[in-house]
Amino acid sequence: MATDRLFDAFPTATREQWEAVLKKELKDKEASTLNVQVDGVQLSPFHISGDIAPYSGRRRGTKRKGNPWRSAIEVGLGEPNGNERVLEGLMGGADAVIVTGDDPTGLPEMLKDILLGAIDLQLPAGSLPVLNWLLDQATKQGVPSEELSLFIPWPDGELSEVNELLRNYPRVRLCEITDRQHGSSFPKLAFERGREQLGFMIEHGLTIDDACARIQFRFSLGDDLFMEAARLRAFREGWAAVVDEFKPLHDCSHTTWIQAVVTYPQE
Repeated sequence: MATDRLFDAFPTATREQWEAVLKKELKDKEASTLNVQVDGVQLSPFHISGDIAPYSGRRRGTKRKGNPWRSAIEVGLGEPNGNERVLEGLMGGADAVIVTGDDPTGLPEMLKDILLGAIDLQLPAGSLPVLNWLLDQATKQGVPSEELSLFIPWPDGELSEVNELLRNYPRVRLCEITDRQHGSSFPKLAFERGREQLGFMIEHGLTIDDACARIQFRFSLGDDLFMEAARLRAFREGWAAVVDEFKPLHDCSHTTWIQAVVTYPQE
């Protein structure tokens, strides 16, 4: 029984059945209204087993096996009971911590008893002492370098030096790009800013593959699940096309880290 596939006991849903579910959720809109066009190819908002992908076979997501999503808890430096809040959030199912605030001296207390290899950590600012402390803590905890997941923003002028320090840390990002301007979302800006940042990094000594690994994007999403899923999918394919312009050696460089911030309409 332990070796049986559980889902073999359930009938497979047809494309028509899934489209009926989508149409109901979309309030009678057709699922095809969520199609996106990339390089002249129409991409469906969903696939089922047995479908032949009409566009590249690239895995969508980050430089890791699979394509997992993380759930983050936001905690401020110096916040009363900050460590307790982080631990409570992690016990409740979160596996990422977004740190806010300006004083990094509170970081050791906030991260007390927390295994860095089990979370993604995002900091508001970067400095060499903070980075070295985090790398040292990860080493003491026995976290393999390839499993340390961290965003620590870095001044542009020091990118090449820090990239060398992080040579064995493929999941540490140094630059965040948004599509926001004057409080509104402009998806085209994400591509333009991303292309510009790649060029800057390459000019400062990084390879295109290293540059791609050090970038993350931050998008504010609404509560329309299917529309936002289609939007992220379109962005990922579009970003892969941008990266293609720089001729990376590794196919995984076409993927990127996306930090999604979900907001809901105010009642």
